[in-house]
Amino acid sequence: MTSLDHLEAQFGSTRSRSSLVTRLYAFLHGPSLDADLAAGVRPSASPAHLARADQITSSHARHQVRAALKRAVVAANGPRRKTVHAPLNRPGIRACGDALSQLAERIATADNPRVQAVAIARQLAFDGTGALFFQPNQKRSVSRLRNTIQAAQSALTVSGDFDRPRREIPA
Repeated sequence: MTSLDHLEAQFGSTRSRSSLVTRLYAFLHGPSLDADLAAGVRPSASPAHLARADQITSSHARHQVRAALKRAVVAANGPRRKTVHAPLNRPGIRACGDALSQLAERIATADNPRVQAVAIARQLAFDGTGALFFQPNQKRSVSRLRNTIQAAQSALTVSGDFDRPRREIPA
Protein backbone atom coordinates (compact mmCIF):
# COMPACT_ATOMS: atom_id res chain seq x y z
CA MET A 1 0.00 0.00 0.00
CA THR A 2 1.46 3.35 -1.02
CA SER A 3 1.31 6.38 1.24
CA LEU A 4 -1.40 7.80 -1.04
CA ASP A 5 -3.46 4.63 -0.58
CA HIS A 6 -3.13 5.00 3.19
CA LEU A 7 -4.29 8.63 3.09
CA GLU A 8 -7.19 7.79 0.79
CA ALA A 9 -8.24 4.95 3.06
CA GLN A 10 -8.13 7.26 6.07
CA PHE A 11 -10.08 10.12 4.47
CA GLY A 12 -12.35 8.17 2.14
CA SER A 13 -11.98 7.41 -1.53
CA THR A 14 -14.51 9.60 -3.23
CA ARG A 15 -13.20 11.28 -6.34
CA SER A 16 -13.00 14.77 -4.82
CA ARG A 17 -11.35 13.56 -1.62
CA SER A 18 -8.95 11.48 -3.65
CA SER A 19 -8.07 14.51 -5.72
CA LEU A 20 -7.62 16.62 -2.59
CA VAL A 21 -5.40 14.01 -0.96
CA THR A 22 -3.32 13.71 -4.14
CA ARG A 23 -2.89 17.49 -4.43
CA LEU A 24 -1.97 17.75 -0.75
CA TYR A 25 0.54 14.92 -1.12
CA ALA A 26 2.02 16.65 -4.19
CA PHE A 27 2.35 19.92 -2.30
CA LEU A 28 3.96 18.33 0.76
CA HIS A 29 6.37 16.24 -1.33
CA GLY A 30 6.99 19.03 -3.85
CA PRO A 31 10.78 19.12 -3.77
CA SER A 32 11.18 15.39 -4.42
CA LEU A 33 8.50 15.41 -7.12
CA ASP A 34 10.14 18.49 -8.67
CA ALA A 35 13.44 16.59 -8.77
CA ASP A 36 11.74 13.69 -10.54
CA LEU A 37 10.06 15.99 -13.07
CA ALA A 38 13.29 17.93 -13.67
CA ALA A 39 15.09 14.63 -14.32
CA GLY A 40 12.55 13.80 -17.02
CA VAL A 41 9.98 11.64 -15.24
CA ARG A 42 6.71 12.08 -17.13
CA PRO A 43 3.91 13.77 -15.21
CA SER A 44 1.68 10.82 -16.03
CA ALA A 45 3.97 8.52 -14.02
CA SER A 46 1.69 8.88 -10.99
CA PRO A 47 -1.25 10.94 -9.81
CA ALA A 48 1.13 12.82 -7.49
CA HIS A 49 3.47 13.72 -10.36
CA LEU A 50 0.53 14.90 -12.43
CA ALA A 51 -0.84 16.99 -9.57
CA ARG A 52 2.60 18.52 -8.97
CA ALA A 53 2.98 19.26 -12.67
CA ASP A 54 -0.35 21.10 -12.58
CA GLN A 55 0.77 23.06 -9.51
CA ILE A 56 4.14 24.20 -10.83
CA THR A 57 2.95 25.04 -14.33
CA SER A 58 0.19 27.34 -13.11
CA SER A 59 0.64 30.96 -14.11
CA HIS A 60 1.04 32.03 -10.48
CA ALA A 61 3.76 29.45 -9.75
CA ARG A 62 5.67 30.35 -12.92
CA HIS A 63 5.53 34.06 -12.02
CA GLN A 64 6.99 33.18 -8.60
CA VAL A 65 9.90 31.46 -10.34
CA ARG A 66 10.44 34.49 -12.56
CA ALA A 67 10.44 36.82 -9.56
CA ALA A 68 12.92 34.66 -7.65
CA LEU A 69 15.31 34.41 -10.61
CA LYS A 70 15.13 38.17 -11.25
CA ARG A 71 15.77 38.90 -7.56
CA ALA A 72 18.86 36.70 -7.73
CA VAL A 73 20.21 38.61 -10.73
CA VAL A 74 19.65 41.96 -8.98
CA ALA A 75 21.16 40.73 -5.70
CA ALA A 76 24.22 39.22 -7.38
CA ASN A 77 25.01 42.51 -9.08
CA GLY A 78 24.46 44.61 -5.95
CA PRO A 79 26.47 44.96 -2.77
CA ARG A 80 26.80 41.96 -0.48
CA ARG A 81 24.26 41.97 2.29
CA LYS A 82 23.92 39.83 5.36
CA THR A 83 20.79 37.75 5.00
CA VAL A 84 19.21 34.58 6.32
CA HIS A 85 18.87 33.25 2.76
CA ALA A 86 21.28 30.82 1.17
CA PRO A 87 24.24 32.70 -0.34
CA LEU A 88 24.08 33.18 -4.10
CA ASN A 89 26.56 31.94 -6.68
CA ARG A 90 27.48 35.53 -7.47
CA PRO A 91 30.19 34.80 -10.07
CA GLY A 92 27.91 32.37 -11.89
CA ILE A 93 24.92 34.72 -11.85
CA ARG A 94 27.05 37.62 -13.08
CA ALA A 95 28.40 35.51 -15.93
CA CYS A 96 24.98 34.10 -16.86
CA GLY A 97 22.74 37.02 -15.89
CA ASP A 98 21.31 37.62 -19.37
CA ALA A 99 20.56 33.94 -19.94
CA LEU A 100 19.02 33.70 -16.47
CA SER A 101 16.79 36.72 -17.12
CA GLN A 102 15.73 35.29 -20.48
CA LEU A 103 14.88 31.97 -18.85
CA ALA A 104 12.83 33.76 -16.19
CA GLU A 105 10.79 35.55 -18.85
CA ARG A 106 10.28 32.46 -20.99
CA ILE A 107 9.12 30.39 -18.00
CA ALA A 108 6.59 33.04 -17.00
CA THR A 109 5.27 33.88 -20.46
CA ALA A 110 5.27 30.55 -22.32
CA ASP A 111 1.81 29.46 -23.39
CA ASN A 112 2.24 25.79 -22.56
CA PRO A 113 5.71 25.20 -21.12
CA ARG A 114 7.08 21.71 -20.76
CA VAL A 115 6.87 20.50 -17.18
CA GLN A 116 10.53 19.47 -17.15
CA ALA A 117 11.62 23.03 -18.03
CA VAL A 118 9.51 24.54 -15.27
CA ALA A 119 10.75 21.96 -12.75
CA ILE A 120 14.39 22.71 -13.64
CA ALA A 121 13.79 26.47 -13.32
CA ARG A 122 11.93 25.94 -10.06
CA GLN A 123 14.79 23.93 -8.60
CA LEU A 124 17.20 26.56 -9.82
CA ALA A 125 15.23 29.32 -8.08
CA PHE A 126 14.32 27.62 -4.81
CA ASP A 127 16.71 24.72 -4.11
CA GLY A 128 19.55 26.04 -1.93
CA THR A 129 21.76 23.16 -3.09
CA GLY A 130 21.29 24.13 -6.74
CA ALA A 131 23.52 25.93 -9.19
CA LEU A 132 22.08 29.38 -8.38
CA PHE A 133 23.47 29.19 -4.87
CA PHE A 134 27.03 29.19 -3.53
CA GLN A 135 28.42 25.73 -2.86
CA PRO A 136 31.77 25.83 -1.02
CA ASN A 137 33.09 22.59 -2.54
CA GLN A 138 31.86 23.28 -6.07
CA LYS A 139 34.76 24.21 -8.35
CA ARG A 140 32.87 24.86 -11.59
CA SER A 141 30.01 26.99 -10.34
CA VAL A 142 29.76 29.11 -13.49
CA SER A 143 29.64 26.17 -15.88
CA ARG A 144 27.21 24.31 -13.60
CA LEU A 145 24.82 27.28 -13.66
CA ARG A 146 25.25 27.75 -17.41
CA ASN A 147 24.49 24.06 -18.02
CA THR A 148 21.41 24.15 -15.81
CA ILE A 149 20.06 27.21 -17.60
CA GLN A 150 20.76 25.56 -20.96
CA ALA A 151 18.92 22.39 -19.87
CA ALA A 152 15.84 24.42 -18.93
CA GLN A 153 16.01 26.45 -22.16
CA SER A 154 16.32 23.25 -24.20
CA ALA A 155 13.35 21.68 -22.44
CA LEU A 156 11.31 24.79 -23.29
CA THR A 157 11.78 24.12 -27.00
CA VAL A 158 9.44 21.12 -26.74
CA SER A 159 5.71 21.70 -26.38
CA GLY A 160 4.06 20.93 -23.06
CA ASP A 161 1.35 19.09 -25.00
CA PHE A 162 3.48 15.95 -24.77
CA ASP A 163 3.58 16.01 -20.96
CA ARG A 164 0.05 15.05 -20.11
CA PRO A 165 -2.05 12.08 -21.21
CA ARG A 166 -4.65 12.79 -23.83
CA ARG A 167 -8.09 13.25 -22.43
CA GLU A 168 -10.95 11.64 -24.23
CA ILE A 169 -13.47 14.10 -25.56
CA PRO A 170 -17.02 12.83 -25.10
CA ALA A 171 -18.90 12.35 -28.35
